[in-house]
Parts: sequence; C-alpha cells; structure tokens
Amino acid sequence: MRALTADGAFLSFRGTGRVEQVFSRAVNLFIPEQQRLLTLLSEGCDNAPNSCRLALTHCEDLFHPGEPVSFTESGIVVGKDKWIEISGCLPWRMPQWTPDATAFSAIRWQRWEEDIRQQLKNDDTLFLYQGDNPFYQEITRELLQRRQTLMTALNTGENISAAVSRLIGLGIGLTPSSDDYLVGLSTILFIPGHPLEKYRREFLAALQRDGNNTTLLSKITLEEAFHQRYRESVARLLNHIINEQQHVSTQYITDIKNIGSSSGCDMLYGMADACALSHRSGGNYVDQDSC
Repeated sequence: MRALTADGAFLSFRGTGRVEQVFSRAVNLFIPEQQRLLTLLSEGCDNAPNSCRLALTHCEDLFHPGEPVSFTESGIVVGKDKWIEISGCLPWRMPQWTPDATAFSAIRWQRWEEDIRQQLKNDDTLFLYQGDNPFYQEITRELLQRRQTLMTALNTGENISAAVSRLIGLGIGLTPSSDDYLVGLSTILFIPGHPLEKYRREFLAALQRDGNNTTLLSKITLEEAFHQRYRESVARLLNHIINEQQHVSTQYITDIKNIGSSSGCDMLYGMADACALSHRSGGNYVDQDSC
C-alpha cells in the first residue's frame, strides 16, 4: 500500500514497534523505546501530528494488534504480509501564524463562542449530558465543577497548574472528555500573541506532573496541543477565526464535531470557553455563566 501524506516526525522515525490499536479508519503504532505512538490513517482522515495517511479506506480488516512494525528508509513493514511504500509520500506541515495586535483585536470572539455553542447538543458531549445514567451524571458534575475551577484560575491568574491537573484524565475512552476539552482550550489560548499564552508553562507543568493519570494517546495529544500542534481540521477552523472574520463557516465546526465519537465535541466545548476567555482578556466583559 502507498503512503499519501505524513508529518515530519512520522517520516523521520527509524526503528521498530508494534500495532497497538486498530480502528475503522486509524491504527495506533506503539514505539516502546520512546514510549510514544505513531498513527496510520485512512485517506478520508485529515492530517495530524505523528501521523501518516494511507491510500486505503478502512483499516480494521487489514491490521491486527500485536503485529510487529519496522520503519526503514524506503517504507514500513507491518506483520509478515504488509508493506507501506513511503518514497512518494508528501510531507504535511502545520500552518504557522502570528497575528499582530490589530488583527487579534479585530477577532469577534463572542460571536465565535456563540456559533460554536450553537452547534453542540446535549448528547454530543458529557459536558452537556442531561440523561438519566448515574455514572455519566457524576462524570458531568465533576467535569463542570473542575472546568469552572480552571476558568476562575485563568481569570485570576492563580492556581492554574493545579486546576489543569485536576482535569487531566477525567472521563472515558482513549482520550477522556476533560483531555479533549483541554486540547480545544489550548489551541486558542496558546495562539502566538494571545494574552493568555503566558500560561502555557502552567499547562505543561501540570501535564508533566500528572500526565500518567490519563492514557498514553491522550497524554501525547495534550503535549502536542500545548505546543500548538494539532490536526488539520482544527488548523482550518483556527485559520478561519484569525484571518476570515466576516463569515462563520459551520462546515469547519462540523468537521471537528465528526472527530471520534465525542472527542471533537469536547474539543469544541473547550474552544468555545477559550473564545469567551479571549473576549474577556481583550478588555470586554464576559458573563461568568458563559465561562
């Protein structure tokens, strides 16, 4: 099979590992010596850090957990019967932007917050759960309580690292809801030049201290996001927010909603909160109930 696009970290790796998890459109490869994951994606997926898109539509019938993986100069050997040709693979690079003060102040953060929230329904994310499952009810209560603690910390500039730590790993699945939320929050707060970018070190300190409270995949995703590295669909929405402020494209929001079963919606919930914080940090009042 043929590799289509991949980021630099994936293309430069040489070594061995194993197939860790297999999903319909993605395969996680575990690299023991580095305690990291690399990901194979089907062609319908968007590009992402540490990932490679392949010229195939589904993965689950082709790959199997436990298969050995070897990365060479010309390609990747998986198991005893699969070869991934990378010689024609195109490199994917994260877009870079540094909005100046004038451009940043022109962003209509409150409008973006409203538009993102309008796209989220009660059954999209545990942050909005209103069902009768007591397990989910308790997770939702904890998520909202710890989220509010973090919002207060970011508004006051105090106890931020501790508030982030309390959120890490809260939820279910390979990327718990709280982690996806932090990914969404950080993608906006850590835009170069953002007034709250100065708190990045607090987020990183929390992850270094308590990253083992979540899954390896989620820990890696958080670290990438805190350094402004995230998947292509998120980059498209951020570019739209920063550079094309006159028209809200709900398609870009929908693309993120479609990430995972609820991961994209949890990320959007974090992005909406980040928009509210951005509006406030720009000198405009934001109702505390909205953040």
